[in-house]
Amino acid sequence: MSMTNVLGTQLATGVTSSGLTGVHEQSSTKSSVGELKVYKDKSGTDISVYVNDEHKEQSFECLIESTVQDKKVGDTITLGTVTGVVTKYDVIESNEDVKKISVTVRTFPDIQSGNSGGGTSGGGTSGGGSET
Repeated sequence: MSMTNVLGTQLATGVTSSGLTGVHEQSSTKSSVGELKVYKDKSGTDISVYVNDEHKEQSFECLIESTVQDKKVGDTITLGTVTGVVTKYDVIESNEDVKKISVTVRTFPDIQSGNSGGGTSGGGTSGGGSET
């Protein structure tokens, strides 16, 4: 969908192509997610709150062609420039619209694709790679 700004500040529109054959991305949501841990004193009063397991997730709502196979939680996929592990996969069906999917992926920036060791030891500066 192409939109032309006619008044006011020019805003970014549209979404990045998913890059997957048969998948047509309609919307994308980027999220910072964390689990809160609340500590209480002996009387049950909250005394401290910590954020645990802070990470990034991205959700995509997409139109799919009939030949596309469903994914499952745990699959690794790339949508646009985002590669991550599927943490949620919803199929949205309606008698008034085409079949859609909603996929949420969790990204792991410290783990490089194809590097089971993680970190930079397999290709970072300590293994002879170059620092970016």
